Amino acid sequence: MIRYFALALICIAVLSTKGMSSEIAIIAHRGDSKAFPENTMVAIQSALTVKADLIEFDVREVKGGGLYLFHDADLKRFKLGDRNVAELSAKEAESVDVGSWHDPKFASERAPTLKDAIEACLDGKTTPLIERKTGPADAYISVIRELNAEKDVIVQSFDWQFLTEIREKAPEIRIGALSGDELDEARWQRLQKLKPEWVGWKAKILNDKLIQRFQKAGFQVAVWTVNDDKEIQKFFRWKIDAVITDRPAQARKLRDSP
Repeated sequence: MIRYFALALICIAVLSTKGMSSEIAIIAHRGDSKAFPENTMVAIQSALTVKADLIEFDVREVKGGGLYLFHDADLKRFKLGDRNVAELSAKEAESVDVGSWHDPKFASERAPTLKDAIEACLDGKTTPLIERKTGPADAYISVIRELNAEKDVIVQSFDWQFLTEIREKAPEIRIGALSGDELDEARWQRLQKLKPEWVGWKAKILNDKLIQRFQKAGFQVAVWTVNDDKEIQKFFRWKIDAVITDRPAQARKLRDSP
C-alpha cells in the first residue's frame, strides 16, 4: 500500500512539471481544431499561440512504416475518395491536401510527420500528447528517442496492449489510457496493472464519482472531448485534471476567469 501511494505521488509530481500542472490543464484536441484544419501544422501553431498546456494529435502508419498525422483510416474527410491511409506511401501522404476540406484558404496544408509535430510542440514549450491510431510501439519509440524527447511527451491510446508494449520497452515515456466505455471490473484491473500516468475518458461516461475513483488510485484524469462552455465548467467544478477540447482558447479563458 505504501509503495503504491509513493508511486502515485511520483506520477503526480512528474506530470506537474511536464505538461500537467497543478491547475486544470487545457489540451488542444487535434491542435486548435475548431479554428483550423485538425492535425495540421497551422492547427498546432495556433494551439501554441493560445497557450494550450498540451497539444493532442492523432498518428497513423503509412505504407513503408512512416508515421503521419491522420485521424481517420481513410481520406473521405478530405473528399479524396475512400483510399486507406495505410495504403499511402510516404510521398503520397506528404502530398495529401489536408486543409481544403476545412477551408479552401488552407489548401497548402499537408499531413505532418510525427517528428515534425513533436518538434513544433517542444519548440513552443508545450507537451505533445501523441494519440496512436496505428503503428507498432517500436516505431513511436524510435522517433521519440531520436528527438531525445522521452520525458517530454505523453503517448496515449485506446489500445492498452500497445501501451503495455510502450511501458515495457520505454518505461521513461509517460502513457495515457483512453476509453469510451463504462469502467467495469476487468478494465479496472487492467488499469491497476498497466499503471498509466493518466487516463482519458469519454465525457458521457465520466462523472464526479468516477473522477474521484481514478484520482484516489493515483491516476490523473482527462475528459474528452468537451466544447460547450457549461459542460467545460461542469468538469472544472468536478476538479478534473485536464480538459480535451476543440476550443482551447475559450477553455483557457473559462479556466482563468475569476
